[in-house]
Amino acid sequence: MLSAQPQARSPFGFLTVMLCGLLLPLIAWPQEIAQKDLSARELIEASQVEEKVLEEKEESDSEGIVSPSTPLDTLIVLRQALRENDHEKAGDFLDRRYLPEEMEQYSSEELLLTLGYVFRRQNIINLADVSDLPEGNIKDGLPEYREQIGSVTLSTGIVPIYLQRIPDGRGGRVWKLSNATVEQIPAMWSELGYSPLAEFLHEKLPNMQFMGMDNWQLFATVIIIILAWPLAALASYILKRLALLIPNRFPLGVARFFQGPMRFFLFVFIARVLIGNLGLSLTARIFLESSGIDLVAWTVLLLGLMSLLRDYQVRKMQYAGNIQYVALLKPFTSIMKVIAVTFIALYWAKSAGYDMSTILAGLGVGSLAIALAAQKTLENVIGAITLYTARPVSAGDFCRFGNITGTVEEIGLRSTMIRTLDRTMVAIPNSVFASVEIENFSHRDRIRYYRRFRLQLGSAEQLRFILAQLRKIFLAHPRVLQDTVSIRFENIEDANAILRLDAGVDTTDFQEYLAVAEDLNLYVIDIAQQAGAIFSGPGQLLQLGEAQPGSAEQQATINAALQEWREQDRLPFPDYSQQEIAGFKNTLDYPPKGAAD
Repeated sequence: MLSAQPQARSPFGFLTVMLCGLLLPLIAWPQEIAQKDLSARELIEASQVEEKVLEEKEESDSEGIVSPSTPLDTLIVLRQALRENDHEKAGDFLDRRYLPEEMEQYSSEELLLTLGYVFRRQNIINLADVSDLPEGNIKDGLPEYREQIGSVTLSTGIVPIYLQRIPDGRGGRVWKLSNATVEQIPAMWSELGYSPLAEFLHEKLPNMQFMGMDNWQLFATVIIIILAWPLAALASYILKRLALLIPNRFPLGVARFFQGPMRFFLFVFIARVLIGNLGLSLTARIFLESSGIDLVAWTVLLLGLMSLLRDYQVRKMQYAGNIQYVALLKPFTSIMKVIAVTFIALYWAKSAGYDMSTILAGLGVGSLAIALAAQKTLENVIGAITLYTARPVSAGDFCRFGNITGTVEEIGLRSTMIRTLDRTMVAIPNSVFASVEIENFSHRDRIRYYRRFRLQLGSAEQLRFILAQLRKIFLAHPRVLQDTVSIRFENIEDANAILRLDAGVDTTDFQEYLAVAEDLNLYVIDIAQQAGAIFSGPGQLLQLGEAQPGSAEQQATINAALQEWREQDRLPFPDYSQQEIAGFKNTLDYPPKGAAD
C-alpha cells in the first residue's frame, strides 16, 4: 500500500459524531457513499455467469493465455496473479511509460494493490461484459486502443479506469492498465485509502479477505459489533430517562420499550454507521444492504411501537371503564403486526432481487387455502368485531339468548362466555351470538309488574270496590311509576273474573323488584279478602274462604308477631339486617337430627 499518503477519514472518525446524534436515531438512516446497482441475488447470478465465462475461456485456450491480447485476457490473467499473490507478474500489467518522476517511489505491487482496494469500493467487474476481441469494444466511443472497465468518483471529479493497448516489444500488442490511470492512483488513495491505524492493522493482521473485505476491515467489524451493544445500552438508557420525565400511566411499558426494541434498533444503527465508514468494497456493501439487517431493526422498532401503543390504549380503556375492548385490541394488534412483517418481508425480497410475481402468486394461493381453512374462525372474529362495535351486550350484562339466560362473562375472538343461572358456563360462537336476537336485561330502565288474577265472579259492586282499591294501592305505592299503572277487569272466563294488573316498578335490581312485587301481591290478597272475593283458577276447587282456620294458639302467635312488626315498622315483613342475617347462619341442623343415615 502507499503508506506515504495519509487518509482524510479514520475508520472510527464518526464515533464522536454518532454519540452526539444518538438522541435523534429516527431522523435518517446512514447513506452509503455509492448507491448499489445490483442486489445480492443479481450479484450471485453475475458471479455464476462469470464462472461460466472462465470455463469457456479455459476450454477455448487449452494451453492457457499466452499473451493478454484482448481486454478479457488481461483481466483474467491479472485476477489469477492477484489470487496467487504473484504480484511481480501482476505488476507487468501496469503501463508505467511516460509517468512523472515522483511515481518512481511506488513499486508496481504497491500501485496495483492500492488501485485494487480503491477500485473495489466503487466497482464490480462483470467479465461477461468485457470484450474478448483484440481490438476491444469499438462501439464504446473511445479510441480503438482504449477500453474503460470502470471509474472512481473523487471529490474533484470522476476518474475513469482504462485498459490501453500498447506494443509488447516483440512486434505484437497487449492490453495493460493505462498510464493515465496509474498516474491517478496516489490521488485516489489520498482520498479513499487507508488511515494510518488501518494500515497498521493491515500490516500486523494475517492476510485474508472475505466478500471483498480486507483483514483490518474484518477485525474492525468484529470490534464494532462488540462495542455497539454497550453503546446502544447507554444510549437507550439516556433516552429512557428522558422519556420517563414525561408523566405517563405505564412507566414499566415505556421502560421495556427502550430496554428492548429501541436498544436493538440503536445497536444495529450504531453498527451500520460505523461499519459503513470502514471503506467497504461495493460487493460487501451490496451483501450488507441485501442482508436485510436494517429492515430487521426497523421491524423490531415498529413492532415495539405497536406494543407500546397497544399497552397505552389498554391502560386508557381501563381508566375510562371500557375494559370490554381490551380483549379485541390485543389480537387486533397481533394481526397488524403480522401484516407489517409481511409487507416488510416482501419489500426485502424485492430489494434482494427476487421475482415478486412468483412470491405474490404463492402468497395468493396460500392465502386462499388459509382463508378456506379458517372460514369459521374468520366468521367468529367478524362476529366479535360486530359485538364490540354494536355493543348489544357487554361483559357483566344479564341477558337472554334463545333459551339461555345468564351473565356475560367475556367476549373473546372466537366465542362469548355466559354464566347461566345454574352457575354453568356456556360458550357460544360469536358468529351465532351476533346473528340472532339478544335480550339484554341490564339495559332496562325499570322492571314490569304484570299479573292476571282469577276471582270467582261476584257482584258488579264487589268488583268495582276491588278495582278501585287496587288502583289506589298501586298509585300510592312509592316504588310504582304512576304513569305506568293499568288495572282493568279484562275478561270473563267460565264464571271467573279476569283482573289484569300492569305497572312499572322503579328499579333495575331484580331482587329489589321481587321484594316490591311480593308487597304488591300481599296487598292484592288483603283487598280481595276485605271484599269477600275468592281466588280461583282452571279446575281449582279449594277456595280461600273455605280454608281450615288454625288453632287459637297459632292465631295468637301470628297476631303477636304481626303486632311486633307493626310497632317496629317492619311490615309487610321483616327486612333483616346484616347482623341478624349473620346470626341466622348455621342455626338449623342439616341433615336434620334424627334423620335416617
